[in-house]
Amino acid sequence: PAPGSDNGSTSCPQVIVEITSGPEEGKRTLLAVTDAPGSPELPVDKDILLTTGSAEDGGYTYTFQDYERSTQVWLWLAITLIAIVAVGAWRGVRAIVGLVITLGVFGVFLLPALARGGDPVLLAVTACSAVLYLVLFLVHGMNWKTASALGGTLAALSVGTALAWLAIDTNELRGLADENNMQIMLYLPGLSISGLLLAGFIIGTLGVLNDVTVAQASTISELREAVPGASNLKLFTTAMRVGRDHLASTVYTLVLSYAGAALPLLVLLSVSGREFGMIFTSDIMATELLRSATGSLALVAAVPLTTAIAAVTTSAVWRSKQTV
Repeated sequence: PAPGSDNGSTSCPQVIVEITSGPEEGKRTLLAVTDAPGSPELPVDKDILLTTGSAEDGGYTYTFQDYERSTQVWLWLAITLIAIVAVGAWRGVRAIVGLVITLGVFGVFLLPALARGGDPVLLAVTACSAVLYLVLFLVHGMNWKTASALGGTLAALSVGTALAWLAIDTNELRGLADENNMQIMLYLPGLSISGLLLAGFIIGTLGVLNDVTVAQASTISELREAVPGASNLKLFTTAMRVGRDHLASTVYTLVLSYAGAALPLLVLLSVSGREFGMIFTSDIMATELLRSATGSLALVAAVPLTTAIAAVTTSAVWRSKQTV
């Protein structure tokens, strides 16, 4: 777009926009932009996206929708992928492939199934389990260490699912304070909002479980290699000391990640004039708090569960090698 005349007004500047796609490709239109806070800045040669509407004379009307930023986004993604491969080498490549598989499972299976009105909880558990089976062995290899991490993750995910259901039910969370959920009720009335909340809890929990379970299984594996004759109890207690440190750092990382995502909401609530207790028990804030709480409890379960599974598994593998 190129700036046009604003007829001496500073409250409603106008720009001339060249339309590069759509039914009026090659034409130009005049776009009015207010100077209200948050209004877009449209310098010369800036690519933007417009929404179209129908005018009374049968023509088209245009309004600003968003900036066109596909090139910049793809560039940032490319830089990130290159950095992962440069540092992670072959394992970094496998991690990227695992990420693509994860997005594929969600995009091809989970989201269309939810849009068709499927059970959100069943679909979320199925999708998460499929991702675990496909990605863990791909990234970390076909070995007992990975199998132990898989077992611990699935067990902790089951615990997290039960806790999330209990948290949503006992706190009567409806999710109706979220505008997106209100739109889902309008366009997908057959989809359970509470079920969708629970599915979100499950998926969010899975994101942090992998890190802890793989680390614990790896710790047990390395301890078994260093001290082959150590008892299962000795391995468990030693690895749990590592797990406690990891758990302590991961819990506040989890909480901070949710707080960062909800930062605009926190700012709005802080200036709303409501009492502190009422803010933290409101539907939308309680949802984020309980999401963090159930994720943290699943992590607490994941550490001992994975450690115990890995200790027993590596012991059996070690004894079988001794027999051979």
